[in-house]
Amino acid sequence: MGLIRRGIDYAHRLGGLGTRRQGTDASLPVPLSGGPSFPNVDRLFFAAPFSGWSSLFDGVTHPYKQHVWVHACVNAIAQNISGVPLLFFTGSRKNKKLVDSGPLVQVMESPNPMMSGSQLIEASYVFLGITGEAIHILERNNVTEVPREIWTFHPSRFQHVPDENSGLIKGWIYSRGAKRIPLLPHEVLFFRYFNPDDDYRGLSPLQAAKLGIDQDYYAAQYNSNFFLNSAQPGGVLETSENLVQEEFDRLLAQWNDRHQGVTKGHQVALLEGGLTYKQTGISQRDMEFLEGRKYNREEVMAVYKVPKSELGLYEQVNFATAKTMDRVFWTKTLLPKMVLYENILWTQFLSKLTGPEIWAEFDRTAIDALKEDLASLTDTSQKYWSMGVPFDIINETLGLGFPKIPGGDIGYLPFNMVPLGVAKPPATSADAPSQPEKAAGFPSSRAAVLHLPASAQRAAGSYWQNFNRLRTALEEKFQERIERYFIDQCELQLQILADKLGGKALFNHVNHTKKIEPDDLLFDLEEANAKLKKLAWSLYLNIGQEAGQALYAELGVDPSEFVIADSAAIQVLKAKLIKVTEINDLTRQKLRNTLAEGLANLESANKLQQRVRDTFEFIESRSLTIARTETGQSMAAARDAAMDQLKVEKIEWGTAGDGTVRDSHAAQAGMVVSRGELFPNGCAYPCDPAGAAEEVINCRCVAIPVLDND
Repeated sequence: MGLIRRGIDYAHRLGGLGTRRQGTDASLPVPLSGGPSFPNVDRLFFAAPFSGWSSLFDGVTHPYKQHVWVHACVNAIAQNISGVPLLFFTGSRKNKKLVDSGPLVQVMESPNPMMSGSQLIEASYVFLGITGEAIHILERNNVTEVPREIWTFHPSRFQHVPDENSGLIKGWIYSRGAKRIPLLPHEVLFFRYFNPDDDYRGLSPLQAAKLGIDQDYYAAQYNSNFFLNSAQPGGVLETSENLVQEEFDRLLAQWNDRHQGVTKGHQVALLEGGLTYKQTGISQRDMEFLEGRKYNREEVMAVYKVPKSELGLYEQVNFATAKTMDRVFWTKTLLPKMVLYENILWTQFLSKLTGPEIWAEFDRTAIDALKEDLASLTDTSQKYWSMGVPFDIINETLGLGFPKIPGGDIGYLPFNMVPLGVAKPPATSADAPSQPEKAAGFPSSRAAVLHLPASAQRAAGSYWQNFNRLRTALEEKFQERIERYFIDQCELQLQILADKLGGKALFNHVNHTKKIEPDDLLFDLEEANAKLKKLAWSLYLNIGQEAGQALYAELGVDPSEFVIADSAAIQVLKAKLIKVTEINDLTRQKLRNTLAEGLANLESANKLQQRVRDTFEFIESRSLTIARTETGQSMAAARDAAMDQLKVEKIEWGTAGDGTVRDSHAAQAGMVVSRGELFPNGCAYPCDPAGAAEEVINCRCVAIPVLDND
């Protein structure tokens, strides 16, 4: 039932809010059952034209309509904010998830038949701009419900009702003429700017600019009257003679006919009978008319904190200044107002709804003026990252809004940096020629790299630790993606099984007479291989690029000069791409064997599905081994290609140095060979894709470039 019909009895609704009203208004039809939640009679009541503005001013009665700078400033704030999408999230503040559907999103996108969601926000900020308040009516039964409709009207129509005991607001009365509608707190959402002189109501920004607005309004009227009434300010026609009434009327009529009006300014005046003209008014120039109006405009702009460029005023404003003004306008004016809206939505409305916690945020990434700030944050983030600050700490400290990533709690440093006292960082020999070509502090690859001392590279223990940080991060990313692939494949296989068995919950003896073969129930190998190759190729390229650039950085060369696509490693990675499909071959073979066994045992569909799940669980359990092997081989191929480009002639076999290193690798730890020469285990370097499986799978070793000292 609508607000009027539910709110006739004041005493019942607000406990003595007003005098009890007997009966109902005979002119209002009773709402039909099953009709809208906000009946037409109520809509018409609330949507009726408003004329109850109690002006703060002497001359201006409707400042938003009558004063150009008030309108421009309020509009600049309201329309800019309403153009930013209001999004809803659930989950935790650090791991939030977008809510893009549901009753709450629907009512906020279309709050009532006369407004869209952005228009509701625009109207709210217009009301806040001219009254310091905005009030929403929420059509609902209690505080835990999502409203069916939301309306907003001029705040001066609402009277707050304090509780006699607590002093808190226990309700509101909406008035229009003689009609009064009581509203309970859960039906009202109240926004306001803080007012130090009133505990309940907001403070209009216009109150601080009252005198300036009135003066400017009167000045505009004066200017209008100047053109409408006289081409010159008021004056006196003087004569020493006595004029009869007929002569007086004739002379006055001639003067007005010739000089009064917008189109008759600056006409030559012919005076007869000893008449002289004496000006009595003050000219606009004498009044410093334009300067006064500019000063009043500045006052209004200061009250609303709106810069010139937002109002289309570009005097003494160039492009760079306007861009800075725009950014300052958002950061200093609009963002705080957006936070006010978000906080009130949360405290008075969203936090009280039943169900999962949902809050609202304006999408700040959609604000063009702030995107430069994001670029600046990115630069700052990169600087912190290069200092070894973990990504998760940077993300949280700078408020970047990214989700946590694997390895994000670990700090990484360039490979040519090691802990103090462990080894010396690589440095150019004192007698090496100067290198004019540098980028980001690194010499070009055309520099004499082989003149760098090998002391840093030969500290194998610390070297492996630095290498392992990068390898672990890349390995975790590969494992995450391959696990997701297995999950998708499992779901696909279960769906194929359900489709082939007719979608039945059970697979009985009659069904088995159809002689279904295991191959009829398996996923398409060609499609699976295409999907896996696409996934693996992007990972190979990313891993190879990271590893090659890291090798360049180890040797003090500009990492940006290494491009995986231009290196010999690309052919090795392409060969790996052919072999990676063996993962699908193994999976399909295991599925064929287990489903054949289940069919032979006349098992139900549920048991066959469980066999599929068990198979993929086994395959998924090998994801770490797969990720470590694939990552290690991709990194190794890229590092070898990078060393080839930098003319590194010798490499050393480096291990983790712990108890899990296989015997053949431990036996050749620290061994140095010429690049291209095989180590005793048959590998050209650790994780050599051409090496034997028992020497490559799960390998964590690294090839260390060995540079001869001068």
